[in-house]
Amino acid sequence: MAGTVEEQEWANLLAEIFDKLTQKHAAITYEFDNLEMAGKVTKDKQVVPTGTVSLTGKLTITAKEK
Repeated sequence: MAGTVEEQEWANLLAEIFDKLTQKHAAITYEFDNLEMAGKVTKDKQVVPTGTVSLTGKLTITAKEK
């Protein structure tokens, strides 16, 4: 399933950013205070909720080449 043009542009931009960060062995830390993300899928043209994820704390993403 393909996303919208805007979603694809964002995905391409993020891929380029992660490539640059990987070359520099960068690490990014995000701090969250009760971030909630509600999941959903579309099935038979109906939106079906799949649950909610809640995050409080830090998430660190480290990029390195294999």
